[in-house]
Amino acid sequence: MRRSQQNKEVKDNCKENPSQNSMESPPKSPTAAYAMFLHREELRRRKIQISRVSATKIHLTSELIARTKQNIRQCSFEDLEILARETLFKKNLQRHLYYRRMHIHQLMMSKKKQQAKEKK
Repeated sequence: MRRSQQNKEVKDNCKENPSQNSMESPPKSPTAAYAMFLHREELRRRKIQISRVSATKIHLTSELIARTKQNIRQCSFEDLEILARETLFKKNLQRHLYYRRMHIHQLMMSKKKQQAKEKK
């Protein structure tokens, strides 16, 4: 809850400035609203897949970071602190997701090796 309140504050405090939009255009991926929709849909699934939820959360955080960076000149010090926390959160989540995938890959490889030994 608190994170969503902070994100709303960033949106409210950082007003759009058309001259800055040319410096850093938003990503060509789906909008933040669609990213929020995807994340909510992943959370509603009966059988939640952590990697899919994490991926949608990363995408949503990236959208919020991009929006804040577009309007960084109008942001207060508090908004910049929130931006820093969001950036760290995104990096940690990406790192966690990467290590989780590597662990699953290693488990699959060891399972294949074990099956190959059993066949011999």
